Amino acid sequence: MKKLIFLFATLLALGACQEKSQPTAVMVSDADSIYTYDFIKMHFVKEPERCLGLIDTAEMKGTMTQDSCNMMRSYVYNTGMQDRKQGRHYMRLVLDREGLDKTSDVYISTLDAYSTLCMTEGKAEETLNAALEGIELARQRGFKRQEASFYATAGSAMELQRPGSGEAYLRKAIDIIRSMDDAGAQPKASYYMSLLAQRLGENKKYAEGAQVCRERLAFIDEMEQKGIKMPAGYYEKQRGGAYCILACCEAELGHMDEARRAAESFEKTAYAMTRSGQFNILPYYVKTGNKARVEQLSERQEELRQQDDTISEIYRTLFINKANLYKALGDYRHAFEATTRASVIQDSIMARERDSKAEEYEAIFKTQEAEMALKEKEASERIHLIIIIALVIIVVLGVLALWRIMIDRHRLNVRNRDLYATLQQMLEKQKEAEQMLEDTPETELSGTQQLYQRIVRLMKEQKPYTDNNMNRDSLAQMLGTNYNLLADAIRECANGQSIGDFIEDWRLRYAAQLLAETNHSIGLVMEMCGFVSRSHFNTLFRERFKMTPSEYRKATR
Repeated sequence: MKKLIFLFATLLALGACQEKSQPTAVMVSDADSIYTYDFIKMHFVKEPERCLGLIDTAEMKGTMTQDSCNMMRSYVYNTGMQDRKQGRHYMRLVLDREGLDKTSDVYISTLDAYSTLCMTEGKAEETLNAALEGIELARQRGFKRQEASFYATAGSAMELQRPGSGEAYLRKAIDIIRSMDDAGAQPKASYYMSLLAQRLGENKKYAEGAQVCRERLAFIDEMEQKGIKMPAGYYEKQRGGAYCILACCEAELGHMDEARRAAESFEKTAYAMTRSGQFNILPYYVKTGNKARVEQLSERQEELRQQDDTISEIYRTLFINKANLYKALGDYRHAFEATTRASVIQDSIMARERDSKAEEYEAIFKTQEAEMALKEKEASERIHLIIIIALVIIVVLGVLALWRIMIDRHRLNVRNRDLYATLQQMLEKQKEAEQMLEDTPETELSGTQQLYQRIVRLMKEQKPYTDNNMNRDSLAQMLGTNYNLLADAIRECANGQSIGDFIEDWRLRYAAQLLAETNHSIGLVMEMCGFVSRSHFNTLFRERFKMTPSEYRKATR
């Protein structure tokens, strides 16, 4: 149960890092706006590989600092690609760099993400050290939201080391958020209240846990009355979580009427239909001896959990709850079955001996072995039938998937061939226009057109764009003119293109020619055309020709 809560806390904290103060910005042009922190942070979850390419280009262009780039790489790997090892590596590059100001936005944001990553990995001491450092740094800068996040992470780490020791830190996180005049930060307080109530319940401080739940419910009402906009169903789910913990705490205190009312309120919320909600309400029904409800929820939970990893603490707790109920009702056969399952799972997770209570239930259960054997045989036959049906379904789905892939591939090939033909017509028209300009006597051209004629002739004869270091200044130097005249000529004669767009256009046209006429690898073609970043090349090529380089080569043949 604790591991699931810590994982949920980590994901929320990583998302919160995006809302904090962004790293020191660098003045950039509109053309370079995609190579900035603001743009990349909006896409690093859904398009991680593309963002890695954008980060590389941003670092090369200087639109983001090296530390900001490494911080963003850690987000991409850790959250976007679920590669914690690489994420940790880039976080340490930032945190360990000599000379970096520890009060900077980059350092504090990276430290926050690093502390939550350590919490996810169960490294309590390392988490606590990072969180305590972050508390002090965030306080110096006046970053209230980050300070609250560090307090919550530190409290969770302390709970791992010694239950009950982190409650004060969790309360501090709540107080900081509630004192802020920031509507966007307030939902964090509800989440921290949930963590605190969970800890109090686990530490058997049921009265305090119930009080926190009531405060949370009042706070949720307050947020809703203030009109704080949240995703659809947010407030209902938040209330459901609070009612669930409140029902369990009140039941443990013996306040059965209050517990029943809380449970009824819980069952009316959308949270009651979620996997976590159904799991967390189980202790209440076990405590009240509601056998029918426990069996219904247990079966549903078992079906859901079997879709995930069944070797888990959550799955073991499910069977422990069932065993406790059956024992209280005197149903020792089912109690033995549930306890045995819990013991097997516990052995797999922690390599410990099975629960000693299983021996008590085994003695009672021996008289019913014959009946169990018959039921096991029937269950085995049902399983065999299910396996056969499943295999048939898998084969049918496989055939349908293969058919769909073939159809989609055929449609893609047809589309690419049509698109290639259209592109060739456009390129031919562009070449004819350039050739017409080149064949026109200079006496009939304006000064700007004459300069553009020289530019086109230079591009055709010397191919200077194949040099990846070529830029607007070097092109102007090669033509013996200045940057302003060069920019005016290209803008007037090349449909308003900038110098950078003009150079990249020639590189892309040359790349298309090489792809069509040679067997060079795409990486070699990219280098021959003057591109440095493979991701940048692929992005520009797709924008220009509406297909990838490999698709273009296939369409030409």
